[in-house]
Amino acid sequence: MMATYKIKLAGEGLVAPAHRLADPGPTSGSARIYEITCPDGVTVDEVITAFKARIPQGDRYELDWADLQG
Repeated sequence: MMATYKIKLAGEGLVAPAHRLADPGPTSGSARIYEITCPDGVTVDEVITAFKARIPQGDRYELDWADLQG
């Protein structure tokens, strides 16, 4: 099974969980929402840590866990 987390990258660099109903992509403010699909057992805290280490560039907002593993 797979789990999906939504992560918000705020304009000032804050990375936090986003609301589960948020659409991936830029928001009306300066934040961006990313949807990350992970294997079961990966926690949202692990996703946030990996995301901070490899903040994606470009306009791809739907990612897999492998994209954050480098």
